[in-house]
Amino acid sequence: MRTTIICLLLSLILLGCSKQPSEMADKSQQSQHNLTNVAGVIPGRTFPLQILETTENKEMDAISNQANALLQSKQYDALDALAQKLQDSKQCYAGGAPKFYFVYVGLDLPEEVSNTEWTARLTALQNWINARTNSITARVAMANDLVTYAWKARGDGWADTVTEEGWRLFNQRLNQAVKVLDKASPLKEKCPYWWSVLLVTDLGLCADRSQYDTTFKEAIRAWPDYTPYYNHRAWYLMPRWYGTNGEWESDLEKSADRIGGEKGDLLYARVVWCMHQSHSYSNIIKECDLSWPRVNRGFNVIEKEFPDSLAAKSEHAYLAVLARDAPVARKEFGQFRGQVDLSVWHSIAKWAAFMHWAYTQGK
Repeated sequence: MRTTIICLLLSLILLGCSKQPSEMADKSQQSQHNLTNVAGVIPGRTFPLQILETTENKEMDAISNQANALLQSKQYDALDALAQKLQDSKQCYAGGAPKFYFVYVGLDLPEEVSNTEWTARLTALQNWINARTNSITARVAMANDLVTYAWKARGDGWADTVTEEGWRLFNQRLNQAVKVLDKASPLKEKCPYWWSVLLVTDLGLCADRSQYDTTFKEAIRAWPDYTPYYNHRAWYLMPRWYGTNGEWESDLEKSADRIGGEKGDLLYARVVWCMHQSHSYSNIIKECDLSWPRVNRGFNVIEKEFPDSLAAKSEHAYLAVLARDAPVARKEFGQFRGQVDLSVWHSIAKWAAFMHWAYTQGK
């Protein structure tokens, strides 16, 4: 594992202690000091900084790359077998994403690629459907890609920034996705991700609350332990979409209470993790009506089930600082030994600033 010489703005970290941690991170490109250890960031502690590509992230990428390669080489039997094997395993990562989901990640394209590339990908998926008419994975992949292609036409801005043509293509492609899902519904093979894609189309096509509730209830009845459904529901209930202030938080609490016990706390923490990493809030703990004690309990459950997950420990530490809970933050940071998972922190400056707060002003 490579030890990396990291450029940190130590003076900014020290001077910015009184600010909220989220305010410190964006200034990481100012005057820099080369550091090879954490001296000054954690008083009295020195060890090498290591930016890690974690085992979890490597495995996610490997699954996605394998799925894409199998599609490109038209090895449809092997592609279906890969998806089925991962689905049957029921294995997931600490954040709740099932391993089979990364098959669909590998079969999707980034929104920004050209329309020519999108046409080629949709053609490849249609060839797979034609070759294996009973493949649930092929049809769900097609629907999922059509959803991404729809968002490419719409763009990520607010509704009043979308062009007339953007709206036309957005609705056209989402409706195409729904038709693909409808054709997949009678198949003997089933896939939990079928419902995830439907929930996203419901959101994009402005499904009313009763329709969305029906879709959600059917989804959790079919696959009761599938965390991503609750992520989609929280997003739907945000004020920027179809909810009101505090609604996704109260709805999540009800869902967690209904499940109860450690499983309920785990669900609560995972959805908060997902919503936090969506970058919709500067400080999700401060800005939303959430129970930090329950988030904390949920992360304790996650870490018990996934003791080797640096991502879980990192997110726990991140949220603890946002909650101004220094003891919990120090406990989590104390396990890192200088290891940084940028899939959570996104920058060394943010990691260092949060850690410095936990060990200094947090006392």
